[in-house]
Amino acid sequence: MSQVLEAKKIESMADVEIGHILCSSWGYDQTNIDYYKVIRKTAAMVEVVAIGQFFVEADSSMSEYVMPNPENELYETHWVIPGDEYSEKLVIKEKGWEIDLNQEGHKPWVWNSDYSQQVEIENAVKYRKAKITKHKASFDGNGLGIKFASYKYAYSWDGKKDFQSHWA
Repeated sequence: MSQVLEAKKIESMADVEIGHILCSSWGYDQTNIDYYKVIRKTAAMVEVVAIGQFFVEADSSMSEYVMPNPENELYETHWVIPGDEYSEKLVIKEKGWEIDLNQEGHKPWVWNSDYSQQVEIENAVKYRKAKITKHKASFDGNGLGIKFASYKYAYSWDGKKDFQSHWA
């Protein structure tokens, strides 16, 4: 296991290193696990990118243990139809979008003239943007903490496998 996946005691911004992993466990009728990696920091803020997870072991048919995969940064994708102002608007308005080298996936479609068949828009181009967010840092007994929403916080990952559950 790489050193990036080893937990370290974090008590202040001085202890936070680029590559530090945070874990968010949230949900009501299921437990969702999301991981994040610190990519930038200031005296009071951290910028994190969402990262994927490794399957460690099954607990049941609808639950498992997972660990962070810091090499797998997550992206949101958006299909752009050249010349279509509505689909181009997001990519033009927000910074960070780039053409996705993997153009596979379900392309946008339109109905044919008699509405009997869906036809893919062949010249559509897929863009991607890393899931990066900036947050005010806080510190407590759980190390570095950041708030995403009223129901979702992320804290320094403890280096152990995490339990998650889901429905079907």
